[in-house]
Amino acid sequence: MTQTARNYAKALYELNVDAESIKTTEDILEEVKELRESLANPIVSFRVKEKIIDRVFPKGTANFLKVVCRNQKADILLDIFEAYHDAERKARGVLRANLIYVTAPTKEQEEKIKAFLCKTYHVKSAELSMKEDKSLIGGFILQAENREFDWSLRGRFQSLSQALKH
Repeated sequence: MTQTARNYAKALYELNVDAESIKTTEDILEEVKELRESLANPIVSFRVKEKIIDRVFPKGTANFLKVVCRNQKADILLDIFEAYHDAERKARGVLRANLIYVTAPTKEQEEKIKAFLCKTYHVKSAELSMKEDKSLIGGFILQAENREFDWSLRGRFQSLSQALKH
């Protein structure tokens, strides 16, 4: 994600747009690829884009979308909304993390992982996105804020292999 997307997301967050307008706008952009492409297309005039925005999107986000289109950054709208949600979670003290596993954790294990994340990152709570990956052989990988905690057997084997080569 680019710094530009983060900057626009910060501006959107500071506008205090209601959550329903944000969700509706994001849903429209995700579901209607052609609309997203039209807003990003430099051949489509700004006047046409402005009319589309006024007809399709909630009033709460319309002006923001017009600024994005005027600055020819509509191609990063989905990134902007992702960064917006990151900023919103951060303001609430919530960390988003990825858990890649071979065997899904129990509820108790999941709570311990969340507690570890809260303690490590000094946040109120953590949200886990989970994904199965049998190639890990065993264990799991936890990813949060550009850090990776590799407690997988595959990772252990790779570390051992590197140690033996040196």
